[in-house]
Amino acid sequence: MKTTNKTILSIFITNLGKYNEGELVGEWISLPCSDQELDALLERIGINEQYEEYFITDYESDFDFAVSEYENIHELISKAETLAELDEYELEVISAIMGEGYTLEAALDEYENAIIWNNCNDMTDVAYAYIEEAGLLDSCPEPLRNYFDFEAFGRDLSFEAQFIFMDNGDCIEICY
Repeated sequence: MKTTNKTILSIFITNLGKYNEGELVGEWISLPCSDQELDALLERIGINEQYEEYFITDYESDFDFAVSEYENIHELISKAETLAELDEYELEVISAIMGEGYTLEAALDEYENAIIWNNCNDMTDVAYAYIEEAGLLDSCPEPLRNYFDFEAFGRDLSFEAQFIFMDNGDCIEICY
């Protein structure tokens, strides 16, 4: 398993048996991590034949997904590995999609089919970009192009897909 230096998620793993005895024994670990790193942490916090159970008492992440106390750590590692393979821009796009209520898995699926419109701050900008890319007005004489209603066309486009505007001026189109 390849690990990366990019931390996606940090979790605090606590020994449940010790916790029930009134002692807080746990450590932070950054994900993704290797199986060996996880095993070493579990050993350090006393997960063994006597104390077999652990739980997550805290987490930190730049991504908008919740981590429950008894979340499967191997699934969290897998999610972190998937995200760690993405570049910073792709992470921004995934984060923006998740900000609209999508789960991580759904955001990753939607990202695969999303259209990114650069330098679009509103639907009128998207309409301009769409028309230009599709070449819809290329055969139209120049004087007539000025009469095309880009604002109305942008409004109509918004009925056919979901558009998520990012802080950097880009727009994500998620087709229905």
